[in-house]
Amino acid sequence: MTAIIPPSPPQITPARTLRELIHNCDKDAPLLSGDPRFEDLSPGRGDRVTEMIARDIEGQRPREFVHIAFVSHRGAGKSTEIRRIESLTAGHCQAVYLEATVEMDPMRIEAEDLLLNMALAVEREMRRIGKPLPKDLLDRVEKWFADAVKTTNWATNYNAEIAAGAEGKIEIPFLGSLFAQTRALLKHESDYRAEVKQVLKKYPGTLLQSVNELLDAAHRLLGDRRILIIVDNLDRYDPSIIDNLLVVGADRIRAMRCHLILTPPISLLLQPRSAQLEECYDCYDLFTVRLRRPDQRYDEFDGPGRDLLEKTLAKRIDLGVMIPDNEIRDRLIAASGGGIRELLELVQSSARYASGEVIGEADAERAISRRKQRLRDQININGWWPTLRDIAETKQVSHDKHCLDVLFHRLAFKYNGDGWYDVHPLIAELPEFRPPA
Repeated sequence: MTAIIPPSPPQITPARTLRELIHNCDKDAPLLSGDPRFEDLSPGRGDRVTEMIARDIEGQRPREFVHIAFVSHRGAGKSTEIRRIESLTAGHCQAVYLEATVEMDPMRIEAEDLLLNMALAVEREMRRIGKPLPKDLLDRVEKWFADAVKTTNWATNYNAEIAAGAEGKIEIPFLGSLFAQTRALLKHESDYRAEVKQVLKKYPGTLLQSVNELLDAAHRLLGDRRILIIVDNLDRYDPSIIDNLLVVGADRIRAMRCHLILTPPISLLLQPRSAQLEECYDCYDLFTVRLRRPDQRYDEFDGPGRDLLEKTLAKRIDLGVMIPDNEIRDRLIAASGGGIRELLELVQSSARYASGEVIGEADAERAISRRKQRLRDQININGWWPTLRDIAETKQVSHDKHCLDVLFHRLAFKYNGDGWYDVHPLIAELPEFRPPA
């Protein structure tokens, strides 16, 4: 298997055309370490959670490992901050990054999926940096794995295909064939997958032990540095699935001999299911950038948040050329509520609506109107108006069962200071938000 070289940070020139603007404001790609588009938003968030996590990792003794749950509202910029943690801890750790919904089944994930993908990723990363894991260890783990699944229909058919292609000489290199093919198998629903998973569930301790042996070997090769495994996008799964994986199955995850950063849904922190998330992991949360005080109007500004988001845009866009009107910039920034994903979406949408060569007031308002229409439909269909009005009035969440829903769908945000909440500012512009008395 060819080693995968991580992409280098892109060389970004601030956009001076609408086409460049749309490309530079890609909201779906977390910024890699060293990306020129990065802006430190911690003064607007109200704390320095990224540095806190890095210190926590670096402060561990040689045989101690920290397992962290890093939570936030979706779109707050968590993936980019995770990439910063990689950079800040590079002197102490070799980071291994897994994007759960890409590497594994995007709908369902279990311990077997996670452990198998971690083993593959660690082995691949060690080869990439020129420190391959010992062949005798890899052969031993491969043999155990092959013996465990050899009675399944999938393995029988797989071995027959290998035998036919190799004239009866079956040689299965570690992670180059059977193991890697199992990873691909577990990503998609099938009868084979159910059968193989059922077999692996019979050996929960052995699979974990195998992964830990690989980690131990990696640490010996790294000397004073340690493996840091990051599992991103776990917050995109149904909370019940991640509760079963990380909380019910916490003993297996916490037994891993490496540093871990996990990204469970924030609802597991706010409304625990089987047990408190904080009892299992060191929990850190990432606030949305605050643009105003809770007693101000939704279009007012207070503190550094507004200027920080403008700087964020300026690293992607030549604002003097593409959004020359300061009032339009203020309108878009205020309309985002401090959510970096919201802001990039609004700017991209404005560019697509632009009738000229730059973003004008009518273009921004069309993008905002489109977003408001979608918010209204979503709220109407789900009956969330009472929940949102209560959050706007109290600046807090409550026992209302819909609070977690509106947080998950970015209809409300949590800000710093005393930890207050408020609705998406565009919701406050909808007539249904304040019905006639």
